[in-house]
Amino acid sequence: MQIIVKESQGGGFAPLEAGSYRAICYGIVVLGTTYNPAFDNTQTKILFLWELPDERITIDGEDKPRAISESYTLSLNEKANLRAMLESWRGKAFSEEELQGFDITNVLKAPCLVSTKIMTSKQGKEFAKISSVTRLPKGMEVPKDTENPTVVFDITNNDCPLEIMEKLPEWVQNRIKESVEYKTRTTSPDDFIAADDEDLPFD
Repeated sequence: MQIIVKESQGGGFAPLEAGSYRAICYGIVVLGTTYNPAFDNTQTKILFLWELPDERITIDGEDKPRAISESYTLSLNEKANLRAMLESWRGKAFSEEELQGFDITNVLKAPCLVSTKIMTSKQGKEFAKISSVTRLPKGMEVPKDTENPTVVFDITNNDCPLEIMEKLPEWVQNRIKESVEYKTRTTSPDDFIAADDEDLPFD
């Protein structure tokens, strides 16, 4: 499945320390369209999930790589953060042809170096936020494959099965469920009640 973008278009563990980490992308998720009160508009968001092979945690007795994620507005316009991130990751600017439609799933399993900074939430909880995503320095490598199962999901694509959501963390599923597309796809026509003509207040 492709995810085409155009020019116009926590688990209770201590946060990662600020720094730079070898990473590999194992998940790309289009979260859908939601209203942004800060800008009084609607935005379609995409989420990237990276695993960090050098940072380990134990979950249910199993050693696993830590993960980190970041979401971006789904657009490649000149000022879009997604465009800046992808160009930094790839180490080159987009061509005019790519700007007409770039398949973001091309970066699935692609290595990178993610840099983090420590932020504090409104609730006073510290968390690690990605400050940059860049190409790996020359000579640095990551494993050829991910330890986590790879996942690609696009709620805006009606051909993308909703069952794939079950592979995603619960907090990601909850963000998807807030989207216009999810509500449209899961609302039955029976949920709407047509008014009889005699009930219409136009007389």
